[in-house]
Amino acid sequence: MRFVIAGKLRGRKAEIIRQLEAFGLPEGERFEVPKDELSKGAPTIIRRKDASNMTFGWTLSIPRELTDEELDAMHSLNHILTGTTHSRIFGKARAKGLAYSVIGYTGAGTYDSAWDITGQVNHETAPDLIEIIAKELKAVLDGKISDKEIEAAKSFGLGRYQMGAQTVSQISSFYTNRYFSDDFIKDYNKVPESIKRVTREKMIATAQSFIDANTWVFAAVSDGDKEEVVQLSERLGKLFKSE
Repeated sequence: MRFVIAGKLRGRKAEIIRQLEAFGLPEGERFEVPKDELSKGAPTIIRRKDASNMTFGWTLSIPRELTDEELDAMHSLNHILTGTTHSRIFGKARAKGLAYSVIGYTGAGTYDSAWDITGQVNHETAPDLIEIIAKELKAVLDGKISDKEIEAAKSFGLGRYQMGAQTVSQISSFYTNRYFSDDFIKDYNKVPESIKRVTREKMIATAQSFIDANTWVFAAVSDGDKEEVVQLSERLGKLFKSE
C-alpha cells in the first residue's frame, strides 16, 4: 500500500505516521502489475441511437514507459496541436466549424505508453476533421514546428506549473502520478527546468516512435454505420509506412 498525504501537516506528521503503522497489516511483496501484449486494433464503433454526432478516440501505443523528457515534449506538442483556439488541429477545426472539441493527451504506464487524440464531431464534418489531424501530424513528423510555437507551448507549461499547487488535490495528484506506479518521487522544484529543456527534436522523435510502433486503433461512439469509422481510420492509417 502506498499513501500520498497532502495538506497542512505541521505538527501532525508523527501522528499520521503512527496511525498508518498501527494498521497491523501483514507485510509482503507488492503484486506484480499485469502486462498486456498490445497489437493494432480494427476500427471499432459503439452504436448509440441517441448519439446525434460522433465521439471518437484515436489511441497510439508504444511498448515502453516514456521518460520524463519525452512526456514533457509530448505535453508541449499536444498544446501546439490541440491546446488553444489557435492550435493546429483544434484551432483550425474550430475556425471552420468542424468540431465541438479535440483534445490531445499522452500518458506513461508501467509497460507501455499511449498518445490519445479524442474529440466530438458531426458526421458530415468528420472527414474534414480527420484530414486536418492527419495533415498536421504529418507536418510534425516532417519537422515543421516553429520556434514561436515551441516557446508558446513552454510558456503555457510554465504557467500551468505555477498554478498547479494551489489546492491540496493538485499537490497530491502531482506526486501520485509516478509514485503509485513505480515508487519514483518527482521533484516539484525541478519541473520548470524540465519544461525549458523541451526541444523540437525531442517532440518529433517521440511522436515518430508512436508511428513506428504501428500499434493503434480508431474507435467511435455513434449512431452511424461502421463503414464511416473504417473510412476515417483508413485516412489516419496512411501515416504509417506499413499501411
